[in-house]
Amino acid sequence: MTASGSSHRKPSTGGWDVRLYRRWIGYNTLAFITVLTVGFLLVLLGNDVLHMNLASHNVILALVIATLGAALFGGVLGALQWLVVRERVPVPRKVWVTSNVGPALLAWLVVIMPAVIGAQDSHQTVSTAYLLAASQSLALGPLLGLSQSLVLRKVTTRWKWWIGANLASWLIVDAVIFLLSRWAADLNVLTGDGSLIEVYLTLIATTPLTGRALLWVLAPSALTTARPAQSP
Repeated sequence: MTASGSSHRKPSTGGWDVRLYRRWIGYNTLAFITVLTVGFLLVLLGNDVLHMNLASHNVILALVIATLGAALFGGVLGALQWLVVRERVPVPRKVWVTSNVGPALLAWLVVIMPAVIGAQDSHQTVSTAYLLAASQSLALGPLLGLSQSLVLRKVTTRWKWWIGANLASWLIVDAVIFLLSRWAADLNVLTGDGSLIEVYLTLIATTPLTGRALLWVLAPSALTTARPAQSP
């Protein structure tokens, strides 16, 4: 009996799968670029067009934009990540997407919107404020891992490791960026002196680490539920 006719290789006991690993990196990269770019347009809409600032007490508008930003983050990132997750475990798309929205909403409400509104009030450049806030919100990455782990705990015994994996990946990337910024000031995205492209690269740099961790967390030997049937 041979498996040569199968379109997918059976994953190893450690969970390694080159195809899924590449898809995770690709999908997350696409999601981060989309989320940051559309988010940038949202804050420009809220400030340059609608003139949102503290003086106008336009809290409702800030909440609307933050909610749209969080929905965008959860919808795009969650949906694309789910395309990989579903190949290992039968997690409903709605559940996985929802687990991304909460942390994203917190990032928008606590970090991004206050920074943008403050920049408008102090007559600073909104784009610079958004750049700084987006880079600072990287610290909320582990919160995303916590939220997603609550979904994964129903399907894998290694769900707690997903929290640590997200925390480690964000810390490693932030540490590398910090060290690089000490060497080259132009790379200092953590203080807003870098470029939007560098924020993209900072986010994307976490994906190889989280991707490898996800495959291990969802390795066949760790699953508590049967794998979904693969379509031919």
